[in-house]
Amino acid sequence: MFTEIFVVEGMHDKQKLESVYPGIECIVTNGSEIAEGTIALIKSASKRRGVILFLDPDHPGRMITDRILLEVPNAKIAFLPRKAAISENGRKVGVEHASPIAIDSALRGVYTIGGTFPGAVTGADLYARGLSGSIDASKRRESVSERLGLPPSNAKTLLKWMNMLGIPAERLDG
Repeated sequence: MFTEIFVVEGMHDKQKLESVYPGIECIVTNGSEIAEGTIALIKSASKRRGVILFLDPDHPGRMITDRILLEVPNAKIAFLPRKAAISENGRKVGVEHASPIAIDSALRGVYTIGGTFPGAVTGADLYARGLSGSIDASKRRESVSERLGLPPSNAKTLLKWMNMLGIPAERLDG
C-alpha cells in the first residue's frame, strides 16, 4: 500500500490512520513544538523511504508543515479538507475526527513538492479567474482549494502552494 512513513500531529491521529490502514507506519510530532530529535527522525525516514505529511487542517497544522518543509524539502503532503475533519461536537479539528472515506480520499491526492516548472501559476492567472481582486475571490479560492485538495488560502498562499506542488494554472479552471 504505502511505502512512505506518515507524519501526524498526535497519537489519536496515528491511531485513526492505523484503524483505516492496518500496518501503516507513523511518526508523531506531538504538536507544534517539534523536538529536534523528531525532525532528525523525519529527515532520516525521508531519505530511506519517503515521508507524507498528513497534519491537521488548522493553523498549527500549517505551521508544522512549514517547519518540516524547511528541513525536509522532499516531503510529500496530503491535505484533508477542514470540513471533513471537524469533531462531532464541532469544537475540534483534526485527522482523528475524519471519516475513513475522507482520509482515503485525501491520501489518494498526495502532492510531491517540486521546484520551478514550466507554466508556473502567476498572480495574473489568479486575477483573470476572479481568485484575487474581486468581491467573491475568497469564496472562489475556497472552492478551488477544496477541489484541488489544498488548504483554504489567501491569494498569495494559494499561489505559493500551486507553484510549490507543481499544479498548472489550467487546474484552476476545473
